[in-house]
Amino acid sequence: MYIRKKISRIVNSETGFAYLVLIPIVVLIFFMAYLPAMQSFCFSLKYYNVKLPWKTRFTGLNNYMEILKDPGFWQAFWRSCYFVVISVSLILSIAMGFALTLNQNFRGRSVVRTLIMLPWAIPPVVNGFIWKWFLNGDYGFLNGLLYQLGIISKYRPWLADPFSALNWAIVTFVWRFTPFVTILLLGALQSIPPEIYDASKVDGADAKSRFFYITLPLIRPTLVIAMIVIMIYSFTVFDEIYTLTGLDPATKTLMMYDYELTFEKGHFGLGSALAYLIGIFMFVMAYFYIKAIYREVER
Repeated sequence: MYIRKKISRIVNSETGFAYLVLIPIVVLIFFMAYLPAMQSFCFSLKYYNVKLPWKTRFTGLNNYMEILKDPGFWQAFWRSCYFVVISVSLILSIAMGFALTLNQNFRGRSVVRTLIMLPWAIPPVVNGFIWKWFLNGDYGFLNGLLYQLGIISKYRPWLADPFSALNWAIVTFVWRFTPFVTILLLGALQSIPPEIYDASKVDGADAKSRFFYITLPLIRPTLVIAMIVIMIYSFTVFDEIYTLTGLDPATKTLMMYDYELTFEKGHFGLGSALAYLIGIFMFVMAYFYIKAIYREVER
């Protein structure tokens, strides 16, 4: 009887009911996220190859040192940095242009706003396969279109050249991620009071001055947050690159390199160490992301 009353009191109280609801979620998160992360950290401190499980042994930080000394790691790192810089620049530029356009009044604006979200709604794997078909050197849509227009005289293998393949992987990511950033910037633009623009026009400010001295300063917090989010996503992109080019060395970013170490070669120790190195970078990016949010809230 006492236990029943105790349970009834907990369920009927707001705090107790909240804990009862949260406990299953916390347990699920622990077993689905934190427990694998802890296991992965243990792997990172061992020599652990699934093909040679009897040779498993504790090695401390040797896996981290081996990764940092590997030329393949640094090639993948700088390739990832190139991917991030170009992706961030293109997405912010294109999204800003789209957001400024969609912020204007024109016929069919609501339809255009809906259509522009379609690339973001497509799953990353499907997006990669669409672009792989689009760029196919034998029957791809791009070759067919350019050939019909007379721009090229024969079909080209767009993904054969290493540098070209990496750039097309960037285009694939930009095409999918730009709509999301466009909506973020559009929301920021619509929060600017129209009276500010009206007053600036009365003072003789042209469109360029209004953009640099009114629009950009007022949407800067959203712009910074969008930039950090793009950096995080572009640094960890995997699906589009893998479906587009597979494990081609020319497009092997850090995530691709980690996948190769862990699942292709079976080096779970090295792969876990690399995953934690990537996680450190992600932690730094998340720190700036959260700091930017708090700065905006304090204003």
